Amino acid sequence: MNHFVMDAFNGYRSRLDDIMLVHEILEELPLKLGMKTVMPPFVLPYYNGVIPEDCGISAFVFLDGGHFTIHTFSFREAYFVDFLCPDSFDTEKLKGHIKGAFPAERITSYCLERERPASYPPKIEINQALDFGPHLFLDFKNYQGPKTMDELFELFDTMPFKIGMTPIIRPYMVKNTIGNQKVTSILTMIAESHISLHYFEESNRAYLDLFSCRFFDYTSVIGTLKEVFHSEISNETLIARGSKYHQFKNVANTETEKSRSWVDNVYQK
Repeated sequence: MNHFVMDAFNGYRSRLDDIMLVHEILEELPLKLGMKTVMPPFVLPYYNGVIPEDCGISAFVFLDGGHFTIHTFSFREAYFVDFLCPDSFDTEKLKGHIKGAFPAERITSYCLERERPASYPPKIEINQALDFGPHLFLDFKNYQGPKTMDELFELFDTMPFKIGMTPIIRPYMVKNTIGNQKVTSILTMIAESHISLHYFEESNRAYLDLFSCRFFDYTSVIGTLKEVFHSEISNETLIARGSKYHQFKNVANTETEKSRSWVDNVYQK
């Protein structure tokens, strides 16, 4: 299972607020990479958040056994991409198309092989004073958790509340077949970003992602997830997204300075 991640900040707010652009990228980019999608893109403008800085666009499309998500935080001038797929794909082409659509001054990206821990970045302690937020990868073998669509829907419908997150949609779910593998995919958007699971029936493996733009009590959350899924864990990794984000983030004062930058050039004291 290949997982491409991209973190970007100091981008252009107008592009990060462009619903049509986000939709176009989700719809067309997988096809350009030779990937199959199994649903139309879902795009959710989120502009009435409890925390104003969380506002932006959250969007996703299910791939054949994976997903492609884009979260823009326009006020923060930041965006985050995840592209998860069982098949290999051209990461440089993917990165180039995304950077072309959403240029930004600072971009970090890498591709992980979920079954190969050596492909993960070096483990560093997550710094709440500097980083944007945590992303938890939790992979199961001999999966014993909820498997039917009804069971998974009920779980994901209530999971955000159980782990202290803020749901902004009901769960979306699809079931399809890759070769001889039946795959059930489910995702719910939270104000903090998203929670997703892909369950492969024949191999009895499952891949969970929890990405949050706010830090959480890891011990409590992982304990709840292990209790719910009660399966053998083949990979449990927590990484920082948007490393050093707080060093470069946009703030309200910066916006005021931009909008008034012309004044001193005209009215000389």
